Amino acid sequence: MKNKFSLKIPFGIPVFFCLSMIGCLFILPSCKKDKFSSTGALSFSDDTITFDTLFTTLGSTTKFFTIKNPGKQALKISNIHLENGAASSYRMNVDGDSGTSFNDVEIPAKDSIYVFVEVTVDPNSANLPFLILDAIQFTTNGNQQKVILQAYGQNAHFFNADSIENSPVWGNDLPYVILNYLQIKPSAKLTINADCKVYFGGGAALLVEGELDINGTDTSHMVTFRGVRLDKDITGTSYDDFPGQYAGVFFLRNSTGNINYLSMRNSAYGINVGNIKTTDDPVADINTLLAMDLSNAARLTISNSKIYNNAFYGIFGFDGYIRGENLLIYNCGKNVLSLITGGDYEFTNCTFYTRGSSYISHTKDPVFYMSNFFEYDIGAQTQPTVSKALLTNCIVYGTLEEEIVKDSSSLNPNNIDLQFKNCVVKTKKDLSDPIFNTCKKEDPLFIDVFKDDYHIKSITSPCIDFSDPSKFTSSDIDGYGITGAGRDCGAFEFRH
Repeated sequence: MKNKFSLKIPFGIPVFFCLSMIGCLFILPSCKKDKFSSTGALSFSDDTITFDTLFTTLGSTTKFFTIKNPGKQALKISNIHLENGAASSYRMNVDGDSGTSFNDVEIPAKDSIYVFVEVTVDPNSANLPFLILDAIQFTTNGNQQKVILQAYGQNAHFFNADSIENSPVWGNDLPYVILNYLQIKPSAKLTINADCKVYFGGGAALLVEGELDINGTDTSHMVTFRGVRLDKDITGTSYDDFPGQYAGVFFLRNSTGNINYLSMRNSAYGINVGNIKTTDDPVADINTLLAMDLSNAARLTISNSKIYNNAFYGIFGFDGYIRGENLLIYNCGKNVLSLITGGDYEFTNCTFYTRGSSYISHTKDPVFYMSNFFEYDIGAQTQPTVSKALLTNCIVYGTLEEEIVKDSSSLNPNNIDLQFKNCVVKTKKDLSDPIFNTCKKEDPLFIDVFKDDYHIKSITSPCIDFSDPSKFTSSDIDGYGITGAGRDCGAFEFRH
């Protein structure tokens, strides 16, 4: 005979009470509270969180550290707070909650939680970078521990969707920060002197309708254009390595530029010469395109300058007029030098180079590209009156088999005059092609392209004394004077 389980309810006890008591027999063991360690302490992934120099009023990237409970019992942190409280420049988020102070934060045994930190720097009167200090205080079992927070702040001149209508001169008293855009009006002139640093916010552009003069004096006193982020991202990678942080510099029709010793990096479109100012009327914009010629071209003279790590272009000519010498332009995602829709261009003793990297893809587009048309609609092209380019004593090299592309319009295939004279080039074309005049194909033998050192490393380089003797610069980009009859091609003279 099978045993039978029977439940006898004592007389006088309500049924619902007994059922509740039965439920507690099952619920109470699982609701047992954790025992918290009365002696344990915390460990941190970092004891100091440092933010690189930040411009006043602009927020930082987010940094984080972890708080770990290494013990065998749960820990309760009685309090976590910013020492400067609500007056702090820092903001923190503890395990998903934002604030300046937190109580009774629990960490299970052998577990950890995240703390995220950001900072915004308030402006002051200092010209030089200044230090902003705070700390996050932790109280656990009566013990106090802290993580130091430190950031360097920098005051600056700010321009946000502004325009220039007179003739200001920028010096090196404070950095200049451009957010959104800064427009130089047709009658205005902006002069930027040596050692001035100009920082661009995300997507920002300098639009030139008047005149831009940049007056660096040597490679130790260059004018700098770069992205606004001076810190590192959440993975610890410097923002200075990232291309495409801002749009670039745009010389519109009828504008003028005179640039000497500019260091420009991390933009999307580099220096654009000759773009039109678009409107909301597409018909009017097409008429403006069709009216482009050298009489209304943007005109740029640029020398002794470095342009690099751009998402698309180094220099982009759009039916423009450019004279360049002693230029080092490298590692651009589309073309280092792109000359389209005609124009008049000359470059002397320049080094143009691109290789693929973690941030730049170099698998398709060549270092040098030139066309004599712009297709603004299917089958509809602009036809420039002049389309010529002369590169003398230059290095045009890269990791593709073909780094030089000439793209002629089917409507006017002969209206393009391109010549490389005394250049070292990377091409599959035969050097008997009319575009080459006394050129070489050999490896230039740079010192180290992976460290972006494009000086010539050996006397056996094909660049040695390979400049056209009738046309070469009297000193290289470093200011190294040419004393003999020969000049090496490219931007750098070999140190014999």
